[in-house]
Amino acid sequence: MPKFPLASCLGALAFLAAGAAQANDDLMKMAKNPKDWVMPTGDYANQRYSELKQITAQNVKNLQVAWTFSTGVLRGHEGAPLVVGNVMYVHGPFPNPVYALDLNNEAKILWKYEPKQDPNVIPVMCCDTVNRGLAYADGKIFLHQADTTLVALDAKDGKVVWEAKNGDPSKGQTGTSAPMVVKDKVLVGISGGEFGVQCHVTAYDLKTGKQVWRAFSEGPDNELLVDPEKTTDLGKPIGKDSSL
Repeated sequence: MPKFPLASCLGALAFLAAGAAQANDDLMKMAKNPKDWVMPTGDYANQRYSELKQITAQNVKNLQVAWTFSTGVLRGHEGAPLVVGNVMYVHGPFPNPVYALDLNNEAKILWKYEPKQDPNVIPVMCCDTVNRGLAYADGKIFLHQADTTLVALDAKDGKVVWEAKNGDPSKGQTGTSAPMVVKDKVLVGISGGEFGVQCHVTAYDLKTGKQVWRAFSEGPDNELLVDPEKTTDLGKPIGKDSSL
């Protein structure tokens, strides 16, 4: 029974996302504008590099605070905010609030989303109650909540468009990862390997939230969605659905 670490699955997803044929065309166009930050890592290259040139080595000493904002949650914060046009989307650790801030009006709160989650999920989280970021596409903000719920929010008003349950905290599964949009699907992993969880990466339909496929990080080939004769060859499709 072959076994592969979750990192292998995520690495495969990053490899696929790096190709223009596999990426979301709208996100690729938006990512070329350095004033926007439409993915957790900036773009599909995952380099977290900004091409903005307003701040330089010469003038950085002159930086001053323009405004500040607090999520109100006094726990570890991980992951960068998203910037789409004149709006910044900020997330927080459990209970995973999401704020839309107006950058033209000193970070005025446009809307707030705060899910109601069972606090019993907190002891199951191994490394603080962090969340590693939001994703954006198709006019939606995607959040993977601590209780494993993947939720799509309307970017304009924060209302829930759809939600999908990605795991079960009672079995040691939690949600801390940032979703990734590839073509017309939202990809998201699961946390809980330290509790013996059979971890997985799952694809959900961008518009409806319907589960399209799930690939586990260990187990038999049919659960990994790999062909043992082809998957390790980077020149061949990865998984059963090479189009994602």
